[in-house]
Amino acid sequence: MVSYLTVVAFSVLLAAMVLGAPSESLLSDDHDDFEAADVGGDDYDEEEEMNSSYKKPNFTSMAQHFRVRMGDNVRLPCEVDELGPGYTLLWKREEGDILTAGSVLIVKDTRISHEGNSLIIRNISLVDQGSYICQISTQDQRELRHVIDILVPPSVKPVPSTGLAVVKKGEPVTLSCEVAGNPLPVVTWTREGAKKFPDGQKTMLGHMITFVKTDRHHSGVYTCTAENSEGSPAKGVINLEVTYEPEIEVELNLVTIAEGYNTELTCTVHGEPKPNVFWSKNGERLDSATGPNTPHHRYVQTSTGSRHVLSIDNVQSHDFANYTCHGENRFGRDHKTIEMTGVASTATLKRNKPLTNGVELEWVTVSHTPLMEYRLRYRRPSASHWEELLLKANEQDSEQGGMLFNHVHQLHGLASATEHELTIESKNKFGWSRPLHVEFTTLPEGASESSVTEAAVHEAGRVTGSAAHQTSWSAVSATIVLTLAAILC
Repeated sequence: MVSYLTVVAFSVLLAAMVLGAPSESLLSDDHDDFEAADVGGDDYDEEEEMNSSYKKPNFTSMAQHFRVRMGDNVRLPCEVDELGPGYTLLWKREEGDILTAGSVLIVKDTRISHEGNSLIIRNISLVDQGSYICQISTQDQRELRHVIDILVPPSVKPVPSTGLAVVKKGEPVTLSCEVAGNPLPVVTWTREGAKKFPDGQKTMLGHMITFVKTDRHHSGVYTCTAENSEGSPAKGVINLEVTYEPEIEVELNLVTIAEGYNTELTCTVHGEPKPNVFWSKNGERLDSATGPNTPHHRYVQTSTGSRHVLSIDNVQSHDFANYTCHGENRFGRDHKTIEMTGVASTATLKRNKPLTNGVELEWVTVSHTPLMEYRLRYRRPSASHWEELLLKANEQDSEQGGMLFNHVHQLHGLASATEHELTIESKNKFGWSRPLHVEFTTLPEGASESSVTEAAVHEAGRVTGSAAHQTSWSAVSATIVLTLAAILC
């Protein structure tokens, strides 16, 4: 056991070596190697000083940056060309903690040892990261610095830590992940189910993402993935809930159907919290109960997710009405109305060919009952009065088993080189259909009718030329498919 005085003496000696200061006032005459010159001059012996002087030691090892993994061992070299008497080598941390002095191990850590002048650290942990200094006790404090950088696999903590973020529609929100690891991980954000971000991107980079103005399309599960060269990627998951009033969409706002068939009316209702959804007929709420003794036993209400369906079996004439889909939650309410009727669908234009004094038109109409007649109304845009023409529907107009009616008509007696607007309506036993709106310009005198492109057509919005043709036939195809689907239900 080292005595207390010995420890004190050693500490004083060590301090003198670190500071490179003369030690005459601190040590006894027995320690001649550490004595400084006598500043008084009486006992100065130049020859003795010359004989006792040695070359100052220099490092032969180079400073290094060690990148190691947790649990590894590392050897920090500190070789010098000549460490003569009067010089001591020590190891210390950049923070000032002394690890070794000469051959003496100061730090009490069984993982740390030295071999020669090299410092050995075994089973590396995070506390070992930093700078290590090998120092020679000279007046100019010569040092060799090594850096230990510990490689750490990525880790992630979502913010908020619950993994749930709730924001009201229209307000901003920031999702972030606290990321650790060395090298600094790269963070990538994705959405569950490979959904794109509202701006169309598939991924976003950075430890945080901000949405300035949120809507229902921002709701969902977001995953931040942190990756570096070490270990497996780490992931954090945040569920973003955007609260908002109900928003309702309908597939069709007009459904035409024949008596005796089954049909479905569909609406999609979004909202957070989940809205309460119900249907009404001409303003009267429909009972959701089903069964043979209920008032509306042929009406069945079902839902799958946000899609809500009102099924009506064996449609009767008194079922033709306006049906409204309602949604409400604590943030508000919304509704959309679907008209179910037996009248024909709005006509779809197939040909719109301007003539010198008129126009040649061809249109197709879907109706579950035979058509009786067509009504054309036309005028110049500046006129207040509509001219009207009634056309009898012909049996040869009927196609597709009596559901599809095609008609061609040339309208004459119009001024040449003049803009006109026109509407087409179709009538069956239930009444007149909604009108189709057409615009055209008659040809100037002497123009070749075969070389002129089709005029503009608009039906709930203006389209031109061949685009009108494509849009029209797309509408026809969609109408036929939906009609057949309703019949087969």
